[in-house]
Amino acid sequence: MNRKQKQKGYECSQYRTYGKTRCKCHEIKEIDIIIHLKEFLKFTSQEYIDEITKIKIEKKINNIQINKEKIKYELETLKAEYKVLLNQKIRDLTANTSEYRKQMIENTYKELEQDKTNKIEKLNLMLKKEEQEISKEKIKKLKTTMEYFDEIILSEVPSRYVLENVIDTIWIYSDKTVKFDLKVDIEKLI
Repeated sequence: MNRKQKQKGYECSQYRTYGKTRCKCHEIKEIDIIIHLKEFLKFTSQEYIDEITKIKIEKKINNIQINKEKIKYELETLKAEYKVLLNQKIRDLTANTSEYRKQMIENTYKELEQDKTNKIEKLNLMLKKEEQEISKEKIKKLKTTMEYFDEIILSEVPSRYVLENVIDTIWIYSDKTVKFDLKVDIEKLI
């Protein structure tokens, strides 16, 4: 937009093609758009916080639940293998009468039992970490997304990258009111 004051602005694309028959308000200053955007974000930020929280937390919780189920399955498998190992050890010890062979069997099974118990302990620790990760993730993701909103609200000229990731469409009406459609898929911000 060419202005004597050298202010940045935007023209309606339909005005260029069809003239005044299609578009009555064919230009708007960039500063007006930014002011409207900041007010809009202040007004809708709480609703968006709730929506962002639902989206991200549900997705992360689903991933963590899947991981937990896998770990639980592995844990149950290891416990079953451990029981089979103990039963096999008892059979082998009772089948052999030689003291030397019993000692060899005992030493061999001790190593196998130790390996299984170590794996079981590691999986239990992984389960605990997954539970802690859920609560950490809720707070972390919400803060990250809202930092973008705050950046737009507090900055004099917001970053184009942040604006492109937050705003889907800008509607400018003939009375120069501005409406913003925020992107539904806010995951790009996070």
